[in-house]
Amino acid sequence: MTRLKVIGISAVVLVLAFFYTPLVQFLAGPLVISDPLHQVDAVVVLGGGWEAKGKLGKSTLERYRYGVDLFQQGYGKYLIFSGGNLWGNPSEAGEMAEMAVSAGFSEREIIIEESSESTWQNTLFVKKILLEKKLQSVVLVTSPYHSRRATTMFTDKGITVISAPVPDSEFYSASGTDQLRMAKLVVTEYVKLGLYQLNLTR
Repeated sequence: MTRLKVIGISAVVLVLAFFYTPLVQFLAGPLVISDPLHQVDAVVVLGGGWEAKGKLGKSTLERYRYGVDLFQQGYGKYLIFSGGNLWGNPSEAGEMAEMAVSAGFSEREIIIEESSESTWQNTLFVKKILLEKKLQSVVLVTSPYHSRRATTMFTDKGITVISAPVPDSEFYSASGTDQLRMAKLVVTEYVKLGLYQLNLTR
């Protein structure tokens, strides 16, 4: 077998491994923190972006569903939705809260934080809510690849955090061209986490 053929076969194997095996998810392992669940003061659900203007993205919707499920199981006394909208109104938090109310949850149990435009702002504004409500501990719901950075920021602000990344996230079932999007998210998270730990960005 010629050297050129070996290189060609190797390239094909690598491409197939990238697109059709959980290679990206394996490399993302250090980004994921999942803690044993127990009752806390509030379940906090972080927005995960929009698919299009006025349409919540898959990440936001799966975070919403898991957060609501945990709240329904009694893991928190309050359900806090956090997330603004760079496009204006409505906010991610507002949309999630509206869905929760439509599903039968009491408005008295729901708190909306709709000014944040980054994970650091999620942290600051949720911390403010916790102080106002005299709450200390949260179950933090986000996507798996985002859980370490989010948990690190919340912990750094003195919040007691139980990290609860979405267990059945689309991140784990992605294949084919979807893996390109997941790979981009993973690389971006490693960069943002590194910059945060070096105190170069918030």
